[in-house]
Amino acid sequence: MRRLTAPAVLTAGMLLTACNLPGLSIEPTEDKPAIAIRQTVEAQLTQAAALPTTMPVTAAPLTPTLHPPTPTLPPTNTPTSTPVPTPCNKAEFVTDVSVPDGSDFPVFDTFTKTWRLRNVGTCTWTTSYRVVFDHGDQMLAPDSVALGSSVPPGSTIDVSVPMEAPGTPGTYQGYWKLRDAGGVLFGVGASGNVAFWVEIDSISSLPPGPDFDVAFQNAHTCSGLQYATFWVGNDGGTSFESAQIEIRDLDTSVALYGPLHSNTPFLGTANECPPGATSMGPGSVYFIAVTIGASPPHGHDARLTLKLCTSDNLGGDCVTKTLEFVVP
Repeated sequence: MRRLTAPAVLTAGMLLTACNLPGLSIEPTEDKPAIAIRQTVEAQLTQAAALPTTMPVTAAPLTPTLHPPTPTLPPTNTPTSTPVPTPCNKAEFVTDVSVPDGSDFPVFDTFTKTWRLRNVGTCTWTTSYRVVFDHGDQMLAPDSVALGSSVPPGSTIDVSVPMEAPGTPGTYQGYWKLRDAGGVLFGVGASGNVAFWVEIDSISSLPPGPDFDVAFQNAHTCSGLQYATFWVGNDGGTSFESAQIEIRDLDTSVALYGPLHSNTPFLGTANECPPGATSMGPGSVYFIAVTIGASPPHGHDARLTLKLCTSDNLGGDCVTKTLEFVVP
């Protein structure tokens, strides 16, 4: 058995003591190949840590969508409206110089309606042009009235027509136009053919009770007999519905007619023959005709006694008038 020498023992004890000393570490030695491998691995780990955790995504280039080319259309010609030529004859209403719409007039009152018109045509209105009644209520106006002066295009004129309020109360409207020298009618409005008008209210100025006037009108023949005709105007505010008539020859005291009564005595004109209308309203005018025989006493004085009543068969309120006349 080999024994350790003293120096060897001393060396081993020192080594054991060093292993137990705190803070003292002895690195193991590596050979060169191991060191090279370790350094290579460390370099690779360092590079991997430097790389981004998310890899960037490279977008693929977009493929353009192909469309057929848009055709180029030829320019569209927008049709333009052809201006309407101004007519030769055309009027424009300017104002009511007199009698505005809705004016009140007592029955039988006369008045003059005046319109102001402008010539908006291309032709001059001469004094051969006329304002003429077209339709509606004529109100005793003439059929036409000549213009008082020539009217060149763009100028105005006042045209006047005399009229009369009707005898029966109510609203009345008459329509008028212009007429050129050739007889062509024209008016106002966009088309140049609209009538202008007058509108009035005919109002009663009569007392509320029944009343009438009477006058001898003429003598005419009906069915071979001579008839005496009388004009009758209702001056009261009540209609008459029946009449009693008597005619007496004052020269001979002979009754030429009646007394007889009728519920239809009212005639529209002076030359009609009975029977007639059943009623005569306030403000109206009618005629009454009765026979005086086949051979009347021409030239004799006679007296009419006329009784008008507000109901049939001489009922209601009655008014009696007498009239002396000469038998024609």
